[in-house]
Amino acid sequence: MNAENIKVNIKRFFSNPNTLTFLLVIALIVAVYFVYSYLVNRAVQPATLPYALQKIGAKKEITNEMVGTVKISGTFITQTGRGLVQNSRSLYGKYVAEGYQIPEKGFFYTEQLVDEKTAEKTTVADAPDGYTVFDLDVDFHSTYGCSIMPGNYIDLYFKAIDDDNFVMFGKFIESLKVTKVVDKDGNDVFALDDDTKAPKPAKLYFIVPREYNDLLRKALLISSNNIEIIPVPRNAGYSENPKETQIVNEEIENFVLSKSVYIAG
Repeated sequence: MNAENIKVNIKRFFSNPNTLTFLLVIALIVAVYFVYSYLVNRAVQPATLPYALQKIGAKKEITNEMVGTVKISGTFITQTGRGLVQNSRSLYGKYVAEGYQIPEKGFFYTEQLVDEKTAEKTTVADAPDGYTVFDLDVDFHSTYGCSIMPGNYIDLYFKAIDDDNFVMFGKFIESLKVTKVVDKDGNDVFALDDDTKAPKPAKLYFIVPREYNDLLRKALLISSNNIEIIPVPRNAGYSENPKETQIVNEEIENFVLSKSVYIAG
């Protein structure tokens, strides 16, 4: 058999539909095998993670003395999800973001870390043009056991009860970002170093458009009704993929406007 015949036979072999199907199946099996082997090895092999040797409060710089390392199953990393810091060197020089604290023996997550410039920012300074700060009185109960944290996106509900015990209730404004949670003395409740006392939140802070601020303050000033603005937290996905902040109930908005008048100064 000469070289020309060999070439013809090879060409026929690879042009046969059954041959191509067979080769594709083999290639797929090999690919699945290698992907599966990679995932299994990654899950069973231990990985080294940094953790906090001490409690680190908000706006505190992370230094070498505060960080230890521990070997842990790769399965933990896979199940924990994104954001887990796996390199100690990426922590040094970073600060704990306002509203967060790293507990002793806790792991680090990227959302908890900021640079020095960001750590120095204040709530008011963060407000862009056309926006202002709105603060809402709360307590331990209304923040669901102090589970509402800075960075969370929550909804505000409206409740009004008139003299005949007629109740108006519904979602008023959705997807508001909490910028700060403070106690009665104005201290960030998540930056306090005393673990022996339960946090006592007294106010939630938001940065809102000025017209939203005016509307919310009008609602709270209506003296003829028992008015309450109620913070309602949502799940983690709500904060990870926030909607546009907006008024979602025109009936409540119109009610508030009908009970108030704005005098420009």
